Amino acid sequence: MKNDVTIVGGGPAGMLMGLLLAKENINVVVLEKNNSLKRDFRGETIAPGSVYILKMLGVYQELEKHGFIKVNKIKMYDQEKKLFNVDFNRFNHPQKFGIDMPQPVVLEAIKRQAMKYPSFHYINGANCTDLLKENGKVVGVRYKHGGEVKEIHSQLVIGAEGRFSQLRSLAEYDVKKEEFNRDLIWFKVPKPSNWEEGNLIKVHKNDHVIILPTYPNYLRVGTYISLGDNANTKSKGLDSFIDKVSSIEPRLFAPMKDHITSWKDTTLLKIFTAHVDKWAKDGIILIGDSAHTLSPILGQGVNIAMQDAFELLPYVVDGLSTYQNNPIPASHFDEFVSKRKQQISFVSGFQARQEQSLAASSPMECAIRKWKMRMLDRMPFKYTVMKKLQYGIVANNKAEV
Repeated sequence: MKNDVTIVGGGPAGMLMGLLLAKENINVVVLEKNNSLKRDFRGETIAPGSVYILKMLGVYQELEKHGFIKVNKIKMYDQEKKLFNVDFNRFNHPQKFGIDMPQPVVLEAIKRQAMKYPSFHYINGANCTDLLKENGKVVGVRYKHGGEVKEIHSQLVIGAEGRFSQLRSLAEYDVKKEEFNRDLIWFKVPKPSNWEEGNLIKVHKNDHVIILPTYPNYLRVGTYISLGDNANTKSKGLDSFIDKVSSIEPRLFAPMKDHITSWKDTTLLKIFTAHVDKWAKDGIILIGDSAHTLSPILGQGVNIAMQDAFELLPYVVDGLSTYQNNPIPASHFDEFVSKRKQQISFVSGFQARQEQSLAASSPMECAIRKWKMRMLDRMPFKYTVMKKLQYGIVANNKAEV
């Protein structure tokens, strides 16, 4: 089988890349190893900048039909005392809110839009097992599907499988991985009555919880534990865990007692960053978490991945034309990688500073954190910083879409 572009991975980056290429009448196939797009605890919040892009591509209308939660605030409290607040309505941008909805709904909406174009092809249950090479250059992939081994030849392979990328290993990329000194336990509970909207961080002494509104009427709650302390946490029992969380946010006690009845109702997320220095090799490029796995703080992974795809498009279109039926060389993507690294460096740096702040343990560190957040809250430039974080590559766009 011959194709212009083969995308491995049907997540946010891969599916959006497929749609973008199909709109340009480029023959593209998306290979997704899973048989369905169901994903639990995967980037359910889409930042305003990515919502803006989905509007531009005609996907947003499909999401409206399903329904979602609008996210237009970020708040941080030390118990009941406000430290920091950002109201998206104050951003100088036509898109005033992000959205929260199940990721499978978003992926299906993008796929349906892409299927309108005859040049788009989607294969699920396709497990990529090897790369096809000629003279050291990648010219396609080998994959298993329905018990058969198949091959696709293409000018470019795009790796978009996420944080545990198989393609990254097959292409022998050097990965710099850094583990945080804490793990994260997530769970969902029904939203208590009269709950204020917005993403909420609550801290108390050396502990904190992250609370995100989740479609249709839930809260997604995350709390940190020491690295490798999952077994010890479980050995203390669910009641101890519920007490730990509700000591920071008492309103969570009742819904947790009713709905967190076993550890199966929680999900452990290992926190690490993984960065590839050179995203491209001849005939292949990585995007999204495959190239740069970020911390889950402020849920930036899905948005950075989608914006990778959006910004990569013109380079792929130009490369296919310039190099005709030959693999696109790695050097063709140097400018793209350089630009994206600037944004990712900004986001990862911001996340690292927030992680350091949230990890405060001594009374002095906690007092400094409280002072810093209150000072930042009073500074007008907080909206400049947060706009860059929330809108990324479309931060300066002014047109309604």
